Amino acid sequence: MEQGWRSVVKVRQQHVSQLRTVFHLEQISVMTNLAIVDRVERIIYDVDQGFSFCFNITSCAWHFARLIGEIVPVKSAWAMIIPRTERYLFSVEIVPICCGDLIFLPPNVVASLGPNIVICTRVAKTFTLLDPFTLTHCFLDAHQYWKAPFTHSFNRTQLVEYVVLDIVLLQDNQQDNQDEEEEVVEENKEKKDAAAAAAAKKYRLADAVVARVKDTGNNDTTFQIRTHLGRILKPGDHALGYDLSGGVGEGGADTNTNNNLPAAILISKISYAEVNGRVVAVKDKWESDYQLFFNDLQQDPQLLFKITAPYRNPNNHYTYDGPFVDPPIRPFDPLEDLLDG
Repeated sequence: MEQGWRSVVKVRQQHVSQLRTVFHLEQISVMTNLAIVDRVERIIYDVDQGFSFCFNITSCAWHFARLIGEIVPVKSAWAMIIPRTERYLFSVEIVPICCGDLIFLPPNVVASLGPNIVICTRVAKTFTLLDPFTLTHCFLDAHQYWKAPFTHSFNRTQLVEYVVLDIVLLQDNQQDNQDEEEEVVEENKEKKDAAAAAAAKKYRLADAVVARVKDTGNNDTTFQIRTHLGRILKPGDHALGYDLSGGVGEGGADTNTNNNLPAAILISKISYAEVNGRVVAVKDKWESDYQLFFNDLQQDPQLLFKITAPYRNPNNHYTYDGPFVDPPIRPFDPLEDLLDG
């Protein structure tokens, strides 16, 4: 640490290869607390799968660390004095789940949530998991997650491009019957109802025939799958998905899950511009991850609205004129207080 820095906020997100969380966090934090973010002296990236914010004013670092806990699920936020210095170190660990991750839930989590194969569709103060075969949702906050932690089975670096050859929507009564059979225990009924309404508008179950784009001209292999993107995809579209046709190997899923895996699980549609204007895979990690973040905003208007809403609120455009005092040397408030604050 250089001499001018009094405090560092170390933010870590283990087992995550994308930096989209960083970009999301950056946008939200800038728009919700301009005064604190303006005090950042330097940002160090890509240190142990995370990044560090350096401050000259310790209380700014303290408030910034608390702000992160209000934006995304975190495990811990605490302060300590670095030995033989008068500098503070704040540590924040973000839940290692990103939007678009495919997760095979462990049996102990399945027992409480219901589905065993889910897709993460949103990461906010809580993160949302979607069962792509029933359209049911589960919600977890950081406190619930760290009681029985898990990580993704596939992430967006493993996505494969498919072309949709045919797609047939499930009949409404067929989908309704399947939804009625699935009972998921959730604590927050309002969230469940809101998610069900959102899923009904955005997703619809369909049976599709797809082929890997890389197989074009090499073989005629096709896959018959069920997808939640029935409202979005049509024949001729290109989509990104996870290739499960060869299984997931040891440790990727339990035996029962492995025996019932579909050949592929589609995650998102690829826009026409991306298909026809593709140059080559972007080599620069930051540019590639920023493009993923930008694509997330394009495909999820609600995420874009959430990020820009604080900026549209004039009450958030302020300058902090109060005193900046050093925080007490003690652990932060309990995690529940951070999440409910």
